[in-house]
Order: sequence, then C-alpha cells, then structure tokens
Amino acid sequence: MTDAEFAALFAEQAPRLMQHLLYLGAQRAEAEDAMHDAMMSLLLALRGGAQVQHPRAWVRVVAARSYFRQQRRETLMSEVPEAVAPISVDAEVAAAVDILEALKRLPARQSAIMRLSVADYSVADIAEVMDMEQATVRSNLRHARKKLQLILSDGSRSMRAEPPPGSAGPSTR
Repeated sequence: MTDAEFAALFAEQAPRLMQHLLYLGAQRAEAEDAMHDAMMSLLLALRGGAQVQHPRAWVRVVAARSYFRQQRRETLMSEVPEAVAPISVDAEVAAAVDILEALKRLPARQSAIMRLSVADYSVADIAEVMDMEQATVRSNLRHARKKLQLILSDGSRSMRAEPPPGSAGPSTR
C-alpha cells in the first residue's frame, strides 16, 4: 500500500472508527488515541512488509483492543458514558435511545460486552478484547439479554438510573 493509498484509507476510515469507538463507550479523547494507535500500527505493519488482507476490519479490531487496553479494568467496569439525546426523534431513533438507556442500567461489564456483541464481535473476539474466558462472556451475554428484556418490556419511555425494585439479584427460576 502506497502512502497515498494509506492517506485515502485514513481519511475514509477515521470518522467511522471514531464512531465505532464512541459507540463502544470511549470518550472522545480515548477514541482519538485508540484510532491513532490502530492507524499507526497498520502503517508500521505495512511498512514492515506485513500482508494485511482487510485493513478496514484490521484497524477496527486493533482500535477496539487499544481502547480496552487503555482502560484500567476497574474504570471499564464502573463507568458507562452518557448517551447523547437525538435532535429529532422518530420511532426508530426512540427505540435506539431506549436501548442505550437500558444498556446504562446494566452492570458495566454486561453493558460493555453487550455493546461489543451488537457491534458484531464474536464471543471469542469479546473474550480476547476483555481478557476473559469465552464461557464468562457467554454467561454475561445471557444475563444481559434477560435484564434488557425485562427493562425494555416494562413499557416505560423514561428510563430510571436505578434498577426497578426486586431486581437487585439474579433470578432464582
């Protein structure tokens, strides 16, 4: 890949990569750092003679890994960023906002894993990025899906910050 081709790839992928990282929960500065790390890593790999068949996918995965590595595990588990309110709300956007609000009500680990899953990461990829066993990822996904179903099925458009009464622990069913 020539320098001009790389510059074109960077210009095309940088905004998409930033959006992807923000969706995963990164703050703007963290997303920029991870995006630049991934692009620099790609450039160094290409200049080193590596054959990267799918550079767009490669930088996406490397950027996500870079973001999660930047975070101390405690920070990742305890903080979920605020969602930005949409300017115009139609039914589809309102449903997306409900889902984002519901994700904030999940435990931070489940929220992060669910966001990666929705972003088409496989269980194996999530396990690698989060430094977990695949069985732990699957378990967290299962619990997150159940909690999201309960949260979203209550029918309320106003998501509260605290969980509903009686949902403090795991189900005994």
